[in-house]
Amino acid sequence: MSKIIKMIQKIIITIGFLLTTMSFFSQVRNYDETALLFSQENIKGTARFTAMSGAFGALGGNLSAANVNPAGLAIFNNSEASITLNNSNNGLSSNFYNSKNTSNDSNLDFTQGGAVLILTNNNTYWSKFAVGINITNVNNFDTNYRIHGNNNISNENFFTNLNGINYPALADSFTNVTSQSMNNNTYGTNSKTTFTLAAKYDKYTSFGISLVSHSIDYTQRIKINEQSEDINNNTFNADFNQELLIYGEGIGFNFGIITKPFKNLRLGLAYQTPIWYQLTEEYDEIASINLSNVTETLTENYTPNIYDYRLKTPSKITGSLAYIFGKNGLISFDYNYKNYSKAKLSPTADFEGNNTENQSIKDNLTGANEFRIGGEYRLNRLSLRAGYHIEDSPYKNRQEDVTKGYSLGLGFHIFRNTKLDFSYNNTISKEQHYYLNSPNATKLDFTKDIITATLTLKL
Repeated sequence: MSKIIKMIQKIIITIGFLLTTMSFFSQVRNYDETALLFSQENIKGTARFTAMSGAFGALGGNLSAANVNPAGLAIFNNSEASITLNNSNNGLSSNFYNSKNTSNDSNLDFTQGGAVLILTNNNTYWSKFAVGINITNVNNFDTNYRIHGNNNISNENFFTNLNGINYPALADSFTNVTSQSMNNNTYGTNSKTTFTLAAKYDKYTSFGISLVSHSIDYTQRIKINEQSEDINNNTFNADFNQELLIYGEGIGFNFGIITKPFKNLRLGLAYQTPIWYQLTEEYDEIASINLSNVTETLTENYTPNIYDYRLKTPSKITGSLAYIFGKNGLISFDYNYKNYSKAKLSPTADFEGNNTENQSIKDNLTGANEFRIGGEYRLNRLSLRAGYHIEDSPYKNRQEDVTKGYSLGLGFHIFRNTKLDFSYNNTISKEQHYYLNSPNATKLDFTKDIITATLTLKL
């Protein structure tokens, strides 16, 4: 009889442990991290655009350039359409308590498609009008990696004051941690549709405005495993599986101007308003615990949580200049500034006061400068391109977490009205996260290699 009572007590204790652990791990991604993720955009678009690291704010004449400065559509001389395909390879390395982990995955997708219609009028100062639509996959969330190691820190706090009851004996039992791991899998995209109207005034100045619509589809699945032993070699094995889905729509505007103060020099200025998102989050989790001295596996399913909220991303300002070397080539430079501490989650009652996500955004994030430079050299039907970009860390206290990369590309005029462009981009970035009940952050080093191909037709 006493053995049965002890077993029942262990089961009750373990269920209490399970419930407490779920509250500890209940947030797969903090809301302030989500605000930062959805406020960032990668350099994605046509192969010519990416080959020059997106330095197109003063150049225009490219469908993806309208994402930087909508006045760039008025630089087109002819109506045009393009479609882009890319293949990205994502690599990650991490070091969790001297246990190094690496992973690689790749994916193929359509990253851009659009068209621009040019209307000319030589009898007025407004000599040209451009209407365009461009769809861009500005962020691909597909990333898979595994953290494995051992920080030798048991979750003793989970064994005390469970449901108001203190179990110090059990808390002192499974203190020998033998293994810890976390598998993180994310999927989805942030796609942007840009509707642009641009006009050229006299011979020197172009204006543009864009309506920008975003669509987010994000999925994250995490599996956490921890194993430990007591002094009698009884083993404790716990799995926590979590799934987070975030989806929704957002809208914003872009305004821009490009002017030519001298024959070969172009200057550009653009302002991107915040994106106002309406998002829905679905969260689900399941846990299972095995004790070697308890025969049954203890599992717990939880009712999925569905929550609607709003996100306002920070605005962005871009200053650009480009110098055109006649028909031989060009060099272009863009400067972007975005203050990530201006991101805001609402309704206010849910994210301020006792819930400090908005305060965390203000305290931890800061303004980030981004520099892009690109060049092109033309040889008859062949164009050679290259670029470089670097962006400051968005974190106040982690200024070493910069994002930087370089790009290369080729362009071919296959026929008079047909172009084929290719580019290669390499980008490295850093992140830090607190995993597996560790007091120290795990540093993640990301490497992304993207090969892009674009087919362009003059209409």
